[in-house]
Amino acid sequence: MKCKQLLEQLERAGLQAVVLQHESFKLVVTPYGARILGVFTHDEAENAFFVNPELADPAAAQKMLAGVHVLGGDRLWLAPERGLFFYGTKLSDGGTVQRSIDPGEWVVGHLCRRSIKLTSSFSADYFLAPGPRKEVRGALKRSVRAISSPFHYAPDAVSSLSRVQFAGYEIASSFELQESPIDALHIGMWFLIQMVVPRSGYLYVPTLGRTVATDYYEPSGPEYLKVADNHVRFKLDSIERHKIGVRKTEVTGRAGFLSNAGGAGGDKATLVVRNFLCNPSAHYCDVPMHTPEGVQDCVQSYSHNSGPEGFGELEYHTPSVSRRMPDPSVTDTNQVWVFTGKREDLVPIASRLLNLPPDTFTV
Repeated sequence: MKCKQLLEQLERAGLQAVVLQHESFKLVVTPYGARILGVFTHDEAENAFFVNPELADPAAAQKMLAGVHVLGGDRLWLAPERGLFFYGTKLSDGGTVQRSIDPGEWVVGHLCRRSIKLTSSFSADYFLAPGPRKEVRGALKRSVRAISSPFHYAPDAVSSLSRVQFAGYEIASSFELQESPIDALHIGMWFLIQMVVPRSGYLYVPTLGRTVATDYYEPSGPEYLKVADNHVRFKLDSIERHKIGVRKTEVTGRAGFLSNAGGAGGDKATLVVRNFLCNPSAHYCDVPMHTPEGVQDCVQSYSHNSGPEGFGELEYHTPSVSRRMPDPSVTDTNQVWVFTGKREDLVPIASRLLNLPPDTFTV
């Protein structure tokens, strides 16, 4: 889907769209959910992010938006999923997406050619609270700014840079926990990019030594998950449902997705890298349903089982806060770098940004 097509679909669905421009790329941001819904590295580029195909039909889009839905893009949720999204202590108990969290009620506070700032106050239920008082209340701020390539001041750092296209942005966010039904309950920000995976691809998480990758749902198995001495590789194809987490003690602060050839249309591929802060000394609150004591994962990835036209996710969490803290607030700034081009030209860029040998990306 190209930028013009996405803007037309959003307009027909009644969703406001803001286009941020910098250099030769464009970002499409929707105040609905405060999402970065489109990333286009050049005028004729395909969207690097997944957008729900139901958006193409106005009637289907209205029906979708009225219920619990998956829209796509880069979004902000709150953790833990266990209690804020799942009703009980096992998957069979079911769950929901509380509209106060997503899409929320975001207000545009600032807008210019390259950046947008949004704010939101919310009240949601923590379903696992022991008594009738379940309200979690807080305030969120989220600003998105288009940025230059990480190689902007070193254009000769990688020989293939002149043969690829780039788009990038920085997100600065803050979260203040104002009320909680349990003083010890930790809540944190949760960033999720939904990527289109028509030709599949792999998520790469560089690690400080060999780590432990946690399965959140069905066992991933060697076809999907590989744990090496310096990284975790996880297949995203939207054929089988799998979700993994990588614990905070080995995460380096970067993770990336490299699609197979054709993942960006034609013979092109897509590389998406997220640069973020991991604080091993902090508390991370998202845990698998079956191990509520938790392993404190900072990075997660999810392959949704909706078919090859579906999506896979690159996820990470900020440290969490509780009302027991003297200042129950957290701030975060992270960058997303997107490159499109032939896969063989993207491999040396991925190798440099993720600090992994080029042969790591051989498939």
